Amino acid sequence: MPRPSRIHDLADELVGEILLQLLETHGQRALHGNRAGHRPQDCQSGERDPVRNRNRGEASDLDRFRLVCKRFMRIGTPQTFAKFTLRFSKDGFRRLRELMDMQRAYYVRTVTYLARPFYQGSDWPQVLRILAKDAPEIARLHSRRVREQKTLLQASFDQVQLRAAIAAFTSLREIKLLRLQDEADEQLLDLFHEHDIANLAPDVFLDWESACSRAITSLGVALLDSQRTSIRFTGPQISPEATLRLLEAPSTTLAAMGSRLTSLDINFHALGDITETMSVLSPVFYRFFSEARNLIAIHIGFPSKWPLNLDLEAVFHHIRWKNLRKLSLQGWRLTADEIGTLARRHRHQLREFRLHAVYLQEGSRWSDVLNDLRTEMEHLARLELREIDYAANFDALAIDSGVEIFQPYTVHSLASSLSLATGTASPEGAVPPSFDSDVCSLIDSSPSPHSREMLERFRALDVKELGDDGARVHRDQVPLWETWVLSGIGARGLRI
Repeated sequence: MPRPSRIHDLADELVGEILLQLLETHGQRALHGNRAGHRPQDCQSGERDPVRNRNRGEASDLDRFRLVCKRFMRIGTPQTFAKFTLRFSKDGFRRLRELMDMQRAYYVRTVTYLARPFYQGSDWPQVLRILAKDAPEIARLHSRRVREQKTLLQASFDQVQLRAAIAAFTSLREIKLLRLQDEADEQLLDLFHEHDIANLAPDVFLDWESACSRAITSLGVALLDSQRTSIRFTGPQISPEATLRLLEAPSTTLAAMGSRLTSLDINFHALGDITETMSVLSPVFYRFFSEARNLIAIHIGFPSKWPLNLDLEAVFHHIRWKNLRKLSLQGWRLTADEIGTLARRHRHQLREFRLHAVYLQEGSRWSDVLNDLRTEMEHLARLELREIDYAANFDALAIDSGVEIFQPYTVHSLASSLSLATGTASPEGAVPPSFDSDVCSLIDSSPSPHSREMLERFRALDVKELGDDGARVHRDQVPLWETWVLSGIGARGLRI
């Protein structure tokens, strides 16, 4: 009788894959790559390094796994140090030095740089003495941070440490730049308002522009000084004003940075319309994208409440990326022709296309965009349309308070849209309870018989039957439109 297999009989690679599955079950999927495609990135100021935070289940489970035996230690160590979070603080750079001293830097695949808004102005000691009367602990905390900032910027200590780190991260594949603003910062801003600090010391404020500019410069210099290539860069709250400083950078520097990247995922953070700023930055985009020929994924986003009113080609400059697989646009006023032209330029290679908070200008129709995608794209497997609309309707309904304009779709409303489009009756109670899941499975490799029947109905729709009135997009129309586009590509015998 053969001896039963034991875990020690498995190859290291298989044990490591089992470990990955267990860690992903506990929320560690982010360590091993974003498999969900491009989405708007929110600033997670509370993001923690799993190495440091021993109270989370996945970290302690990984620690216990590594303590079982030397073999498990060898298998688990790369996962333990795969991700490193660096805060702009003395403690953050101390932890960075400890990681390098432990000779674990070569395991790091993702580094997240948490940058704080800078303390600007010369009257911070006086301001903090005033605030200490009501909030002594908050005043002491920010006094320490002010001193830390001065220390880290002196002799470019932060840049020296980052250059050493990026050079040591030989397995590095992703860099994230996040804005860190914690509860202590919020309390400080409240105290500023209560004590009318803006009038007492007008030159004292928290400044994200200078902090973002410093972080971008430091990471860029460190990247160029290293041998790292094939890097994914993510920046969910990039300052437009900080980006303006790239106008002063040599063309060779921008070119060298662009050639190192395989993914660019950035959102510009602003409290108003930044169209003019982005127009000024058009030459920077040209110099950068002209050399960023290795890009596989691109996401460029602007504030949804203040969509950019700038031609697409002022950013993309008619450039074609032969390896581009994912393209995402957010917060833009565009024409159907602009969207169609950009998509057709990548019709042979594009797999995922995402439009979020994109508003069509007068004279354009979403039905034209959908028809172009359906007939022109060759390998599109995923289409995501979120909060799209017409610019005229957006302007009529948008309000400064940010109240949600769109209504969430329901299963019944989606079924009704299909019934109206196909001209079939939908009597009360006739909507199948699994309709929503069937829609999601329409593009699966092995859909259910019911899904296949519905897929054929979608494919048979004419573009004029999609319910596009050229004035407003209703949220319950969007899933129908997405599926109609993808089902048409599938009907041509291509992989959906």
